[in-house]
Amino acid sequence: MNKKLKFTLISAWILFSRSYDAYCTYLLTPDLTKEANPLVTILGVSSWSTLLVIIGVLTIFVIYAYFISVFKPMDLMPKEKGYTFSQFITFLYLGNKENVFSIFYKLPKDLKRANTYFGQILTQCLVYAGVVSTIMWLFINYTDFYKTIHSAPLVYLILIGGCLIIAYKWNKDLYKKYLAEVIV
Repeated sequence: MNKKLKFTLISAWILFSRSYDAYCTYLLTPDLTKEANPLVTILGVSSWSTLLVIIGVLTIFVIYAYFISVFKPMDLMPKEKGYTFSQFITFLYLGNKENVFSIFYKLPKDLKRANTYFGQILTQCLVYAGVVSTIMWLFINYTDFYKTIHSAPLVYLILIGGCLIIAYKWNKDLYKKYLAEVIV
């Protein structure tokens, strides 16, 4: 599939699935009292307009970063041999060798690196989240059995677990490519 078509289809899916999720959520909880989104439950966002603006801005950022990662990508890979997997992950994210735990509290200093990295990882996670939330809403709206097992912790476990697997697989695939290609 060519890059333009793939970008268009993935972006359309993200926009559709995020919109469908918001629409179904609004029908269920117009006052947000039943909303499980951490923006509401932890940060205290209490109006739909604020919630939609935040989600909209984050979604637009992910699509923009995805655009950069597809059409103007930066080579994230180290040029030297000898990186362990954890050093490689850190280099992909930050652009230098650091302790792997630094990925949890540091951001890339290079904006192009950040856009390329987040454009790949967050896009895949939003596509996955769209599949999960769409299936969830279809089950909630059209089945009886799912309503008995549905819970916010279950959904977040599926979302977080899936995104961790996606990130791990993406990093592991790039690491295999690095091991096969790196020349010093």
